[in-house]
Amino acid sequence: MTPKKDGNIVKIIQTNLNSSPMDEVLGLIEGRISQNKKTFIVTPNPEFLIYGEQNPWFEEVLTYSDIAIPDGVALLWAREVIKEKGFLKRLLKGFLTGLKVIFTGWGKRRVTGTDLMDKLCQLAAKKGWSIYLLGGEKPGVAKKTLAILAQKYHNLHGWAENGPNLILKNWDTNLTEEYVQKINQKNPDLLFVAFGMGKQEKFIFDNWANLKVKLAMGIGGAFNYLSGEVKRPPQWIGNIGFEWFYRLMKEPWRWKRQLSLGKFIWLVLTSKQMI
Repeated sequence: MTPKKDGNIVKIIQTNLNSSPMDEVLGLIEGRISQNKKTFIVTPNPEFLIYGEQNPWFEEVLTYSDIAIPDGVALLWAREVIKEKGFLKRLLKGFLTGLKVIFTGWGKRRVTGTDLMDKLCQLAAKKGWSIYLLGGEKPGVAKKTLAILAQKYHNLHGWAENGPNLILKNWDTNLTEEYVQKINQKNPDLLFVAFGMGKQEKFIFDNWANLKVKLAMGIGGAFNYLSGEVKRPPQWIGNIGFEWFYRLMKEPWRWKRQLSLGKFIWLVLTSKQMI
């Protein structure tokens, strides 16, 4: 893995992001795979970047991934705001950009991890690539996701399982190696890992040299959405940048996670970085 150089790169805080529309991202990925470039994809949102600020090991993972997709309107907002110099100018730019997001549906420019996974599975069906789904918040959700994707994209084939129960503070290397062996036995082309932020990226990063795949991607809650276990917000809500609020209303126990958004906004407004 090397620091990201391909695509439309923008640096937010300490992380280089591939800020490109979906068709360009897919073209970049397809091109890398055709050139036998093993590809590790992460999908940062503000919570990722704040966690990276607090945990250098995670910042290293984000930095050395091959493609980092800004999964959140706040990152697109930050891309515009951080161009300005000085707190007051950024505050004004942030306000005006926020209005643009809300009233013009500017948020539709983003590439979500869920949408990218879906498109990659469509591409896999077309190219004859196999997929491996590992993890998920609920038992069986990975298998349900695979079944639905295979029904949607008829030539798609692959494998799915719940995966190990991993804890960051007490990381079980033997257990992760066991699952790497399971994956390699199937020899999939694309690997999607849904252990949640941090754990899924660490699993891929720590075992990258031994994983015999063309692409691996940490996918968070995408299995929940693609399987229908959790209803996605209406498109217009995502377009105006309020998906976070929709999820908070549906899952109020996530309120602590939303504190990262406020910290992220403050960091963008006060950072010395400019692009």
